[in-house]
Amino acid sequence: MKISTILLRKGANVISLRPEDTVQTASAILTINKIGALPVRNSAEELVGILSERDIVKGMHQMGAACINSLVQDLMSTKVTTCTEDEDVQSVQQKMHNGRFRHIPVIKEGKLIGVISQGDVMHMCIEQAQTEASVMRELAIARG
Repeated sequence: MKISTILLRKGANVISLRPEDTVQTASAILTINKIGALPVRNSAEELVGILSERDIVKGMHQMGAACINSLVQDLMSTKVTTCTEDEDVQSVQQKMHNGRFRHIPVIKEGKLIGVISQGDVMHMCIEQAQTEASVMRELAIARG
């Protein structure tokens, strides 16, 4: 299965931040949208980082309450591992496992087109397993 399959199910809406946004704004967007990470794009729409809940927790530990007023660029991860829509889900899942992160931006021709989470991958794997089990049951019944 390809990453494009997951993107089709999720839709094309990519919510992102700017480096100059505050952590308070980022926290609100994460909470309202029930997501765990946001890509960060500059004014040219280029991916320049990713901010995760984990980054915010780390910032709170280091800065205390002042973290909420800091800028996204102060906490975001700038070494971002990405994938393409043509990659196999298993290889992307392995990238996420090896890198110990739960979200990965999807890039097409240098542009951000989505973000895939471990939850998205797990949901698709479960759905695929259920479909395969259903087909096997139908084959077993047909063969008698």
